[in-house]
Amino acid sequence: MKVSIVVPAYNEEKYIGKTLNSINNLDKDGYDVETIVINGGSTDQTEKIAKSHGAKVINEPHKGIGFARQEGLKHATGDIVAFTDADTIVSKDWLVRHLEVLKKPGVVLTYGTFRVTDGSFPYYQHINYLQPHILWLFHHLFRQPIAAGQNMVFWREKALSIGGFDEKIPVMEDIDLAVRMKKIGKVIFIPNLIVYSSGRRCHEGLGFYTRMTETLILYTLGKRKLKGFPDYR
Repeated sequence: MKVSIVVPAYNEEKYIGKTLNSINNLDKDGYDVETIVINGGSTDQTEKIAKSHGAKVINEPHKGIGFARQEGLKHATGDIVAFTDADTIVSKDWLVRHLEVLKKPGVVLTYGTFRVTDGSFPYYQHINYLQPHILWLFHHLFRQPIAAGQNMVFWREKALSIGGFDEKIPVMEDIDLAVRMKKIGKVIFIPNLIVYSSGRRCHEGLGFYTRMTETLILYTLGKRKLKGFPDYR
């Protein structure tokens, strides 16, 4: 069985080498694994670094995380597609733990959570100490999967059958996919399956919380015109 690991990237020369090192060091457990980097118009050394780590690079000048994830899904050749981000480190057993759950009857998508390795107050404290409990409550109490795009795995054909990621929404494309996948099968949250990302979103300050609150409300109301992420590198 083949697995495609997709990494969207835009000007990630500072981080992507470590990300790809962690992917290359994964336990493969006999799976055929390919790594695909969707390079969204980077102007730095992202492409060169990705190729030096053995990744297949797809250059797409169009910028946007939803578009990049959908392009990754389109170019993936695996039966299973895993997503992580270009500033994220995955543990050695990350893939096999996902697949152990994904291969259970009726499961179409699995997702874990993430922590940040740096960043300032209150973002660092929110992500590392408050967010895990919020995700658990949303999944188990409200039956709402808040899936993180840097830590999700799913069956490719199942995702394609519902159209994959929505390229038109600038944020929450990961959550949106999980919500729609739940309509065709089981979406399983694995709370102790953690990846580690950069805390650069702390530079957005309190704007992060106002933007995300507004985004969640609008998405819940069925709106698709949402504010995208500001660039922080």
